[in-house]
Amino acid sequence: MSQSPNEVTATDAGTVDLSTSDRYEVLAAERRRVTLDILAERATPVDLENLATAVTEREADAERDDGETVEQVAISLHHNHLPKMADFGAIDYDPEATRVESCSFRPDT
Repeated sequence: MSQSPNEVTATDAGTVDLSTSDRYEVLAAERRRVTLDILAERATPVDLENLATAVTEREADAERDDGETVEQVAISLHHNHLPKMADFGAIDYDPEATRVESCSFRPDT
């Protein structure tokens, strides 16, 4: 059976398998790769502000790491990256509560 666009399958181990093209789409942006790495290190859901701070710390030089940069990253995550990753099933994102949780995405398969 072929997968339709954005079709996600769950494995017995509780991880998410994506088609090759969907996997490339999710991993195309460095910010999404960084976000997935951060979420993989967390056992509990993360609020958007803490996630944006962690992403900024990994992406930015020390002099760029200020409140305005964190806010810009949060906006980018909220309006672009998190909804896209949620659509593909790579994360659970509650935009109203601004809470993000990993879905055990397997980028290497």
